[in-house]
Amino acid sequence: MNNLEFLGSEDVQQFMLENQHSDLQKLLLNPPPQFKDQVKLIVDQILSRRKAKGKLPDWLDQPGVIFPPPLSLEQCSSPETAEYKSQLMSGKMLVDLTGGMGVDTLAMSREFDHTTYVEHSEWLCDVFQHNHPLLGNGAIEVVNASAEDYLSRFESRGHFFIDPARRDVSKKQVFHFENCSPNVLELLPLFQSKADLLLIKAAPMIDITLGLKQLQHVHQIHVVSVKNEVKEVLFLLNFKEISEPLIKCVNLRSEHPALSFTLSGEKDLEVTFSSVKRYLYDPNSAILKAGAFKSLTSIYDVDKLAPNTHLYTSDQLIEGFPGRVFEVVASDVGKKELGRHLPELKANVVNKNYPIKPEELKKKLRLKDGGDWFVMGYRDLHEVPRIALSKRIR
Repeated sequence: MNNLEFLGSEDVQQFMLENQHSDLQKLLLNPPPQFKDQVKLIVDQILSRRKAKGKLPDWLDQPGVIFPPPLSLEQCSSPETAEYKSQLMSGKMLVDLTGGMGVDTLAMSREFDHTTYVEHSEWLCDVFQHNHPLLGNGAIEVVNASAEDYLSRFESRGHFFIDPARRDVSKKQVFHFENCSPNVLELLPLFQSKADLLLIKAAPMIDITLGLKQLQHVHQIHVVSVKNEVKEVLFLLNFKEISEPLIKCVNLRSEHPALSFTLSGEKDLEVTFSSVKRYLYDPNSAILKAGAFKSLTSIYDVDKLAPNTHLYTSDQLIEGFPGRVFEVVASDVGKKELGRHLPELKANVVNKNYPIKPEELKKKLRLKDGGDWFVMGYRDLHEVPRIALSKRIR
């Protein structure tokens, strides 16, 4: 029995289920006799399942699924972000050059006549072949090769997806394209001759302006957040069409509408500034990452507090604003006045361009976390630090 058959067997699957909360160190030191020689495989599976609990619940619910090593789960897409990517390309042929766990491959393959999963790890290829019938429909070709080797001998045209590994040889996290593996910058000439469209998944920390400059041929950029946390920055390259890229900001698992803009449009917009009015607006993380600071004022009837203070304000409540909305109780409060409003000294602290960090401000004001109140530290148009007290509407 090989490792895949062993891990997929009913008794091993049941053992992992029963020991999902066990002390794994004790399990390694005192394995059950029947699993003594392969306990490390089982422990890795349990650890991977723990990491997947909040990210891939559907996989956990499917009997017989085998999980890749725990490290592979760090970079894999969630079902939401994989589904989002499946909306960006469609056609005859898709090649996923960094197959990994296959979450993106399975989602995107539904939009193509033929899909090829390419992965340099033989073990991950075997795991994907085992899992595919359990998790997906349709035939997917599996190729055990590096992205560079496969692309160099690919003799047709198609749509490509690549998600470079973001750990260096010493296992430290990296995010610049030239430091990831494979280096997509070195592969661009090959992509240009073989790709109809190329979708690149980048780290949330990527510098979008630098990415545009390095990649060129960028047709669209998608900044994807899930529940207000940036998860992915996607660069969609079209080598046949030259146009200014559209930047789209989405916040999945929220009611926030998507926001689209261009860098030239953002640059040319005039912004109106104001002191704090009745309502305050805090844009979601995707918009802040993309830098659509001026575009917000042209799409929504709001004013900005200051050039570098990314809070917005209005007298009338703006429905559908893509972010948190607060009703202001006091726009400029001191420590004594704050105590009158907050007898329990309990509030959430949010800082926007304020001179000190939220934890320091909380300590300075002797506040405890929680409650319905929000203390907003900000700098006004004259760079004066101020504190607003508000309650969140939604």
